[in-house]
Amino acid sequence: MDTNICLEPIQPYYPVADGRGITAGSKPVPDQRRNMLRMALVPVIVVGLAVLLLGPQADAGPESVATVSHVVKAGETLWSIASAHTAPGDDVRHTVALIRSANGMPSGTVRAGVTITIPVGEIPGWGGR
Repeated sequence: MDTNICLEPIQPYYPVADGRGITAGSKPVPDQRRNMLRMALVPVIVVGLAVLLLGPQADAGPESVATVSHVVKAGETLWSIASAHTAPGDDVRHTVALIRSANGMPSGTVRAGVTITIPVGEIPGWGGR
C-alpha cells in the first residue's frame, strides 16, 4: 500500500487568450470587484429611491383629526370613557373602535393612570364601522 498519497485538492486551470491562466477560486482583479459592487448596489439604490419617492407620506394637513387626552381613573372602563365621548344617538362601539385604533390598543383593557388619546369627530378614510 502506498502511503505517499497527496490529499490536497487540485485546482482546475482555465487558459485565457493572452497565455496566462486563471485557477478556480482565484480572487477577482480590482476592476472586476468594482463592477460586481456596482451591480450589487444599483438595485439597492433604485429600490431605496423608489421607496422614498413613492412611499406613504406623513401629512398632517387638512385631514388631521382633533383629539383630546384622557387620564384613565380607577374604576373606568374603555366603554365608560367611550360612552362619555359619544354623541347622543351614535354607536358607542364605534367610539370604542376609534379609541383603540388611535392608541394602538390590542384589546379594550385600560389601566388607571394611563393617558389615552380620544379622537373627536370622524376620522377621514377610517372604515371602522
